[in-house]
Amino acid sequence: MLRNLPGFLTTRLTTSSNRPWTRHCTTYQSVAVDMWTAVTADDVYKSICSACSKTCQSDPVPTWLVKKFAWQLSPFITRLFNASLTTGCFPAKFKHAIVLPLLKKNGLDKDQLKNYRRVSNLPFLSKLLEKVVQTQLQCFLNGHGMMPIHQSAYRRYHSTETVLLKVFSDLQLAKDRGQVSALCLLDLTAAFDTVDHELLL
Repeated sequence: MLRNLPGFLTTRLTTSSNRPWTRHCTTYQSVAVDMWTAVTADDVYKSICSACSKTCQSDPVPTWLVKKFAWQLSPFITRLFNASLTTGCFPAKFKHAIVLPLLKKNGLDKDQLKNYRRVSNLPFLSKLLEKVVQTQLQCFLNGHGMMPIHQSAYRRYHSTETVLLKVFSDLQLAKDRGQVSALCLLDLTAAFDTVDHELLL
C-alpha cells in the first residue's frame, strides 16, 4: 500500500485539479461601510480600563495615569474619537511610532540586520482608536456574512485550537469513510520578509 501511495496521491491531485472549485468560493453582496457609529464615553472608559498598560515614549503622559483618571478623561477622548470617525481623519500624531529592532530568534547573529524584525510602538490613544474602528468593522463584516466560515484568525471565540479541532475532525470523518488523507503543513521562517512590501503599501 505504501509503495503505491505516491502514484495514488498524484492521481487524486490531478483529478481534483480538474474539478471546478466554485463551491469553495463565496460570493459576497456588494456592500460598503458608509458611516461609523459614534462611541459613548462609557465605551471609551471601558476600553481604557481593559487596555494593556504599556506606555509609548511619544505618549505625553504615562498610560497608568490615563487609566487612573479614565473616568474624568473619557468624555474628552470620546469627543476626539467621534471627530475622527465623523471626518474620516486619523490624527497625524497617532501615526508616529517608535520603531524598535528585536531579534527574530534567540541565537541569531546580532551583527546581521536581516536577523531583526521591526516592532512599532504606537501611542496609547492611537491603539484605542484603532480598537474602536476594528470592533465596528468586525461587527459590519459579521453582520453581512463577509467573514470566511473557516477563518479562525481575528475572530471572537476562535483561535489556533479551533483550527486544530476542525482539521482533526475532518481527518477522523475521512477515516470513518475509508478515505485516505494527506496533510500538508507550511511554516514560513521570517514570514514578514516574504511579503511584497511595495504591493502591501
